Amino acid sequence: MSLPLIDHIWRVRGDVPIDPLLSPEEVFARLDPLLRSPGTTVSAAGETLTYSKHNPAAQDKLATFTRGQLRIERVGAGAVLRFDLFSHALLLCFLAPLLFLGFAQMAVAINAWEGAGADASEKADKKDEKPKPVKVLNPVDQFLGAPAPEDPNKKKKDEKKDEGRHSPDEGYFMAGVFALIYLVGRWLEPWLVRRRFRAALANPPAAV
Repeated sequence: MSLPLIDHIWRVRGDVPIDPLLSPEEVFARLDPLLRSPGTTVSAAGETLTYSKHNPAAQDKLATFTRGQLRIERVGAGAVLRFDLFSHALLLCFLAPLLFLGFAQMAVAINAWEGAGADASEKADKKDEKPKPVKVLNPVDQFLGAPAPEDPNKKKKDEKKDEGRHSPDEGYFMAGVFALIYLVGRWLEPWLVRRRFRAALANPPAAV
């Protein structure tokens, strides 16, 4: 698997058109309200702006992307703002299903190991254990349709079978949940960030 394909898991790249008459300072000034938030460090040099976030707040509109680079490029008579953003949230949502699948497979392996041990123990016990007698209904109870008494040997066997079982279902379920979250987020977050950049670039900064 190529590195760019792996890199695509947690990075979002794209561009939005900008007014070619705007200077880099004017472009970044329009983006400033979107970028300036508690825990965010911003650095601009020429036509490139980089930022990084430390423990962003939930209301931060770019909280999903903890660091990134914005670069202005002239394309013919126009201009675009290219962005390259990194998301820890997307990376964690991608890795979480693998973790829960590992838990599920661990449960399957433990069940197999415990089952093998239980079978060996059951075979050893059968040599010394005598089966318990099964109660028989008297003719009157049989005539009245009373239910037959349970076989104590079968009940004991079923209890041993279920004892110590570890279900992998929870692991598979959580893996599916996080896989769905990742797929939705991988499509939704790039769309949202483009929308926010367009909205910020369309509005001049407020006069001080």
